[in-house]
Amino acid sequence: MNAFEKSLLGKLRAGLPDLPAITPGIVIDVHVRGKRKGTVRIGDTYEFYDLASLTKIIFTASNAMDYFSGRKRALAEPVKTLLPWWRARTTPFQLLTHTAGLDWWKPYYKSLSGPMDPELRWTQLKKRLARGLPGAARKATYSDLDLWMLGALLEAGRDKPLLEMWEDIHERLKLKQIFFHPRNKPRYARARYAPTERCPWRGKIMRGEVHDENTWALGGVAPHAGLFGTVEATSDWGLKLRAAVLNDDPMFGDPKLVRYFTGRRIPRAVGDWGLCFMKPSRPKSSSGRYFSARSFGHTGFTGTSLWMDPVHDVLAVILSNRVHPTRDNARFPALRGQLHDWICQSL
Repeated sequence: MNAFEKSLLGKLRAGLPDLPAITPGIVIDVHVRGKRKGTVRIGDTYEFYDLASLTKIIFTASNAMDYFSGRKRALAEPVKTLLPWWRARTTPFQLLTHTAGLDWWKPYYKSLSGPMDPELRWTQLKKRLARGLPGAARKATYSDLDLWMLGALLEAGRDKPLLEMWEDIHERLKLKQIFFHPRNKPRYARARYAPTERCPWRGKIMRGEVHDENTWALGGVAPHAGLFGTVEATSDWGLKLRAAVLNDDPMFGDPKLVRYFTGRRIPRAVGDWGLCFMKPSRPKSSSGRYFSARSFGHTGFTGTSLWMDPVHDVLAVILSNRVHPTRDNARFPALRGQLHDWICQSL
């Protein structure tokens, strides 16, 4: 164990004497200037985690950055150009900045039915989306529906189903242990996965099956959730994004567009967003006090996060299963900023 790991672990032990009441365990992986600084685990940790909304950036933002490379103007074109069933003048830019005026969430899992086939279930969901219309948006509203619409747009633009688009990304970015579980069938033995909620609707502890109800009802594949992965593989994706932002690596498409996605795109008074990427909020941010204003990242409902600071060249990935045994545990979100502060102090 190196000096950074000893320092961070000491801060975690001193600051979290009641860790089991907050989350069963936490694994933190930190890179500085593209090199691993250290990995720290505390409590009960596992090989694979439900990445939850990190899917939004790892899958959907990766797809969007590549798709809109060379066609940046299309970000301002109406979605209905590719999706004629959508009646509003919503644009991809609005979807990516959560300013489209769509509901933040709807329990479509209660009405999706039939074989647990991702394409079949996704088609059902799009028919339900077509019945809705957005409201007026004066401020950003973080919405899963924005990502569903964006997924439908990319699917139409590429003429490929969601899972095939993910397979293309997985191969192009040379990703390793990050994957969906189509039809909600775990790839590995369940004991290798961090358990999430004891779900009353599904009547079991979710383990190796996605926690998010709508994603589960979609057959385990969605633009907003569904990916599982290791902390090393999640960091590897982050390092590839770092290379695009700092070193002009074209793996995600045009590096200028990648920087456009990760920069602040709407005023603070409207919201703290780039395109799909979160930006630090003030006075409190899930990235803590020390990550610069140019930082970008995302969080996940199950207790996951990825933040990159291009000024100090720090990448921090945090994985946990704070929803085990219940999502009613509300202490972890407030802890996120402190975890990043401890990381920076240990550096």
